Amino acid sequence: MEFFLRYRRYLPWILVSLLLAFLASFLYLRYTPKRYSAKGMMIIRNDNSKGGGEDKFESLITGFDGGVNLNNEILVLKSVSLVKDVVKRLGLEVNYSAVGDIKSTLLYREKPIAIEMLSPLETTGFQFQVTVLTAKEFQLNKGKTTYLFGQPFKNEKGIFRINFDSSWLASSQNTREFIISGAPLNDAAERYISSLSVVRSNERADIVEVSFVSTDNLLSSDFVNMVMKVYAERSIEDKNRIASNTISFIEDRLDSIQTELSGVEGDLQVFQENSQAVGLDVQTSQYYSNITEIDSRINELLVKKKILAWLKDYVANKKNQTDPVPVNLGLEEPTILSLIAAYNQLQLERTALLNTVPEKNPVIKDVDSRLEKLRGDILEGLKSINNSYDISLNLLQQNMSKLQGNARSVPGKARKLLNIERQQKIKEELYLLLLSKREEVAIGAAGVLPTSDVLEEATARPRVVEPIALSVYLRFLLVGLVLPLLIIAIREMLNDKVTTRNDVSSNTSTPVIGEVGRSSEQQTLIVTRNNRSYISEQFRSIRTNMSYVLGQVDHSVILITSSMSGEGKSFISTNVGAAFALSGKKTLVLEFDIRKPKVAVNLGIQTKRGLSSYLITEENLASLIVPVKEVDGLFILPCGIIPPNPAEMLLMPKMQELFKWVKNEFDVVLIDSAPVGMVSDAITLAQYADATLYIVRQKYTFKRMTELIEGLYSGKKLPKMSVVVNDVKAEGGYGYGYGYGYGYGYGYGKSSGYFDEEKQQRKLRWSLRRK
Repeated sequence: MEFFLRYRRYLPWILVSLLLAFLASFLYLRYTPKRYSAKGMMIIRNDNSKGGGEDKFESLITGFDGGVNLNNEILVLKSVSLVKDVVKRLGLEVNYSAVGDIKSTLLYREKPIAIEMLSPLETTGFQFQVTVLTAKEFQLNKGKTTYLFGQPFKNEKGIFRINFDSSWLASSQNTREFIISGAPLNDAAERYISSLSVVRSNERADIVEVSFVSTDNLLSSDFVNMVMKVYAERSIEDKNRIASNTISFIEDRLDSIQTELSGVEGDLQVFQENSQAVGLDVQTSQYYSNITEIDSRINELLVKKKILAWLKDYVANKKNQTDPVPVNLGLEEPTILSLIAAYNQLQLERTALLNTVPEKNPVIKDVDSRLEKLRGDILEGLKSINNSYDISLNLLQQNMSKLQGNARSVPGKARKLLNIERQQKIKEELYLLLLSKREEVAIGAAGVLPTSDVLEEATARPRVVEPIALSVYLRFLLVGLVLPLLIIAIREMLNDKVTTRNDVSSNTSTPVIGEVGRSSEQQTLIVTRNNRSYISEQFRSIRTNMSYVLGQVDHSVILITSSMSGEGKSFISTNVGAAFALSGKKTLVLEFDIRKPKVAVNLGIQTKRGLSSYLITEENLASLIVPVKEVDGLFILPCGIIPPNPAEMLLMPKMQELFKWVKNEFDVVLIDSAPVGMVSDAITLAQYADATLYIVRQKYTFKRMTELIEGLYSGKKLPKMSVVVNDVKAEGGYGYGYGYGYGYGYGYGKSSGYFDEEKQQRKLRWSLRRK
């Protein structure tokens, strides 16, 4: 409650700030274009698994059967090259906006105006503001020149033609001003990438979410769908490129084998024509059967060695270093097949990375080094396999030599015919194998499917992502609340004046004996017999509290001082003295603020005789005392003429006589002294006092002065110190009294009669203000 009462004066500021924040949020929502977010979902499949047996068709198409690297695919989806293709297909190199009174609206599908670039677009792009005059005429960039729709025009950006749908003018609600802005394809792609988001929907699933934010809901959904479409088409292109390279390799080999086969068949024809070696002798049939079996195995090894030789030449050729290696050509060695599959997969990753980063990028260099290592491993593996084939071939040839030794009786012509036929068979088998593989690859390429499937297309009803009404209201209202609180906090931090009673009590152990409110009356003397205002009651409360401070003292002397001038010592001295006088005590106010006396002047007492006259001359002290007419029993001893040496006057011997006489003649003596924070007069007068009232003024006394108060109190330099807070304004939680009369004048039910006069005065002043 104390905190609330202290700061409630700022409540109107906060309410006004909240009202302005609400109005600002309403205007923001009214005139800020809405931004829509469309989202689509797609799954990135990994269908690179190998088939069983000798059929390696899937590996031939994809190159590797490992898991999909989803992070790489996300980078591909956000790559400049892919987004460039999307921007080009949607025609987003040029943007159209309808200019409104406050905001512009993006035109996407339904746009009445279109521009044609009849010359290549400059790298800097262009922007035109088109003002439609009639269905046939327009102006550019607020210029005075008139152009015709459909007619080419030329400026520093190039040659253009603008077409316009005149039906747009049929509605008076439609604007006649448009902004057309164009940019090169690269710049347009970079601009749209910032609004494109591709994220993994689940760490355990190969599903990505593609979203796009735009001020046009149709553009948001179209952009997302086109991104997913282009990605699917590119995955097919990558697979077809591998198949195309394999087919090209096979066709080259077929041409070579066909030539060799034709040569062998020609040799066979010539041999048969010249030697007429058409058949073999029956007696050699058994040897021939064995030789044929071994021959078949030798042929198989020779075919494999030929394929190894071709693969070795292909891999070693520098022209093929960036192309995948053909696979599934009849080899069954799992080691070399896995190396080739890894090599092809790395080639595909390198091609994908080149779409996003330059060739000199460290990532590409790292991939190249890995490719070089795999290439070396493949060559080494081919060499090892070839060596194993050589060992097997040597064994078979040894067996063949044994059989041929047993068949020496066979005519030489038959042996020569057998050799020619064997060569023919090798060429035929190799030729048929390559033909079969070429058809397999061609059929597989025709049936290639994309590596991605669209699970959820972006719809034409995307959600609004900003501005969200509730979020905007909350943010603006939060700013509207925080801003005044921040200003208030800064004001409080920068405030170096005493504002509340707590500023005094928290910094010094000196007791606060009372507060005196701000007086709206002109006269200094507030406490009179007929005055029942709350301020007069506060002075009576101070009088009561002082009786507890002074104790059982018959003739008391109270010193009144402060930290600096202007804190209200004279006002407090006069009214505290009046409060004592009204209680039946004969009271005297000594005007010892010799440098700047105010008590007598404020009471309308004009005299040049006083304390200075007594201390310097031999005047009678009793004749210098002046009664205050408004209050019976209240007297004042004016300062008199201001002397040039006030500090030395207080040290004169007659000071002892002065206080001895006044204590005998008066019940209460109040010393209105100079500020203790500026001069030492109060310290000098402290020896004659029984208690001290230290005056602190709200919003006037510096907070650092409380250190002085604490020093005087703890050092007991002033007797029985108490603090009075003066000029307290009844606002912000620092109300009058703090326990000295809650409810006065406000009653509990009906008015109790306290402070009725002041209430009537306040009502009178309020009515005068309203008039």
